[in-house]
Amino acid sequence: MIIVCEPQCKGVSHEKINSGFIYGLRFAYPNEKITFFSDASYFKNIKEILKIGKTRINNLSHFSISFNASKSFSIQGIFRYYFLFKKIFDKTLSFGENKIFFLSTSPIILFAIKKLKQQEKYKNICCTFVLHGELEDIANKEYKKPYLPSIPKTKNVLAELIKHPGIVLLLARHILSSPFELLSSNYSLIFKKIFRTKKMMMWRHSEQYHYISLSPHVTKNANKYLNTKYLNFNTVIMPIIFSNPLPKPKNKYIKFAVFGYGDSGQMYKMLTKLSKKKISKPFEIKIISMDGRGTEEFQNIKHVGQGRVLTRKEMEKAAQDIDVFINLYTKNYHSLGCSLSIFEALSYLKPILHLSNPGYNYFNKPEKPIGYRCKNLDDFVDKMYDMIQNFSRHEKQLTIFRKNMLGYRKEYNIKNNLLKLKKSFTFEE
Repeated sequence: MIIVCEPQCKGVSHEKINSGFIYGLRFAYPNEKITFFSDASYFKNIKEILKIGKTRINNLSHFSISFNASKSFSIQGIFRYYFLFKKIFDKTLSFGENKIFFLSTSPIILFAIKKLKQQEKYKNICCTFVLHGELEDIANKEYKKPYLPSIPKTKNVLAELIKHPGIVLLLARHILSSPFELLSSNYSLIFKKIFRTKKMMMWRHSEQYHYISLSPHVTKNANKYLNTKYLNFNTVIMPIIFSNPLPKPKNKYIKFAVFGYGDSGQMYKMLTKLSKKKISKPFEIKIISMDGRGTEEFQNIKHVGQGRVLTRKEMEKAAQDIDVFINLYTKNYHSLGCSLSIFEALSYLKPILHLSNPGYNYFNKPEKPIGYRCKNLDDFVDKMYDMIQNFSRHEKQLTIFRKNMLGYRKEYNIKNNLLKLKKSFTFEE
């Protein structure tokens, strides 16, 4: 039996990646039953992804667990995770197993698990952890807040309140609750400064702990700050279930899209610069996410979500006529992390236009490119302008990008990386 646990995610967070890991584990261990511990609603989303990908996983059972990851950096959060993992460990042992595949982790999770494993009963349990954004912390001498997308400043607050009267109640609620939120955040910050990622990875480390990074560039960069070999790092390129390639759009003018999480502040800056260009041809930019802040005053913008969370089917439908996915993360991000958005582009066969950053640069290789790389925002806007004005001239290059993407899809397919996945979940006796 293969035991899998998602101890942090709910809703649609990481559901594309996690369904890919479950899919990969099924192929790596075809005769084993898979038991999945997660939030009940999250399991529903995982099944939906598998359904959309027309992927059937037999012999998959589910146990619902309850947690509040947002409150984990607290005394209460530590105790809750400690007793949650105690239940999961007991269940694992009752199945006659001693290995658990964790789809995510955090310093608090590592602390709770390592404290539990000091008990004789649990000392032989082995754990594999998938690493996401928390690994960025290893590059910091002191704790720094993780990257949060910037929000554009509203030019006329009164005008915005008139257009969106519902904001008044939200604003009042925010003002009244802000002192309590400040106290809570400062309390949480104390724990975040104590429980650091590197510190918890190194603390009581043994051969019973393995880690998975989602890209070779992450493992390479992590090795500058810690001994990845000693910590049993494995690299499994982000395992998502690729959708059937969407056909080439037949547009008379170019259509761009921001797919999933974006950066509202960066988007506002880009659109401000683009609006100053003398554009004579039509174009469209779709916001295929719930966050379109700062784009309201610009033309040629189409909001798909209108402030609500989109289903995977809605996102896929909205992406069908898109020529290019755009991404505005700068060079300061994704050195020790991997952006899912580039794999969404590969999945839907959408060439990319992006700012230079380690995560995107690794996958958009100069010898076999899948899109355009821009050195800064001015360069990015110039490229957008050129693509808008000369769309027909770029169509041949976009076709080459799509062809290259098909090749990468085969290379990155989890079915072709099963040995790496099995290695991450194999422990010495």
